[in-house]
Amino acid sequence: MQAHRNSSLIGRFVDPNDAIVVRDALWSEIGLLENFVRLNPAGLPQADLEIARTWRRKIQDTFMLTKHLKKHSIFISGSRDGKVYGVVGMSDPLEDTLLFETPCMVKTVLIPFEGKITYDSLLISYPISFGRNIKADLNRQYQDARKGGNVIETLDQSDLALVN
Repeated sequence: MQAHRNSSLIGRFVDPNDAIVVRDALWSEIGLLENFVRLNPAGLPQADLEIARTWRRKIQDTFMLTKHLKKHSIFISGSRDGKVYGVVGMSDPLEDTLLFETPCMVKTVLIPFEGKITYDSLLISYPISFGRNIKADLNRQYQDARKGGNVIETLDQSDLALVN
């Protein structure tokens, strides 16, 4: 297992493995986020607090990152539902940020951001290689979702039923 950092979000003085410990603690107790938003100890603008409020609709999972497209990267949920998500990078396309080839297995937290889906800037990748049959199955899952209009591109409230 190897942690990768999004250089635009984590400074050079933060070890990504330490950041993952903090991230996991935050997401395991959503009340921490809700208290932060309610108390606003950092004095953030209301618009930023509204963005943070939407993170209650996070999706924490292990995903198959299958491919990078111009519009977004494709994440297939590793849970039984196998939902397909179109995920964008926070500031740069994921293809430019990540140091590994697709398809790959990653653990991360997907969060809503400005009408799109991004991730919380931390990915754990697993050193697994996939054979031809698995690659073909992942591509089939994506193609079926694409053809059926089932690639989830937002976690907005109106789409919450899609992702529960």
